Amino acid sequence: MLSSAKSVSAAIGVPALIIVLSHVKSWPLSYTLRSWWLLRSLVKEANERGLEPEVLFTVVSQKHRCLYDDIDYNQHMNNSTFNKILDFGRIQLLYSIMPRIMMEPHHHIFCHNAGVMTLFKNEIRPWTQYTMQTRVWTWNEKWLWIQHRFLLPDGEVACLAVSKLVFKLITGKTVPPVQVFELCGHDVTDPVAEERRLRNWQAAAGLLEADKALREDPFSWDDCGPFVTKDGPFVTRASKL
Repeated sequence: MLSSAKSVSAAIGVPALIIVLSHVKSWPLSYTLRSWWLLRSLVKEANERGLEPEVLFTVVSQKHRCLYDDIDYNQHMNNSTFNKILDFGRIQLLYSIMPRIMMEPHHHIFCHNAGVMTLFKNEIRPWTQYTMQTRVWTWNEKWLWIQHRFLLPDGEVACLAVSKLVFKLITGKTVPPVQVFELCGHDVTDPVAEERRLRNWQAAAGLLEADKALREDPFSWDDCGPFVTKDGPFVTRASKL
């Protein structure tokens, strides 16, 4: 009888435990604790270096695994999960190449994420371990663009992304990235770095043009246009989830 009870408990408990562990990223405070743990390790490393920055174009890498709470109904990593993971890449890069701005409060400079663009190339299947890499891409007098890529175990690219960052004083005034780099000890007069910045800026400028086109689209969201009949299938509807 006791043996049967143990068998029933195992039959119920083991699958339940697997389900709970495979959804660990969705536990309460999970994201907050993961962020805190990452920050803790980055602050420790920065202090050990005396707040000396890594090279400006340093590539930082992280290993992640796609669990069941990362996937969608297509049985691969959900689009929104990529954006959540990008947070960790941005944090690591900023504390690696700009530790003084991030850790010395007297500068009163804060970094804000102003936008993300993601391009999906290959799916990430459940339980797959993947690598996310992040590095500086380019900048101008206002914006700092950084690059991300997600790599599968065989080296194939699963996703490419860019983040648009801006630095602000506590008053709301924008601080140019070059000024932030100089405060952190980077030599922005390096001709190789400037050549790389200019080359990549040609692409980033195009993204800013697309941003402007979206914001200034002349067609109203409240006007369906002449191609929709009163009882047509494309009438705007509100839905409840």
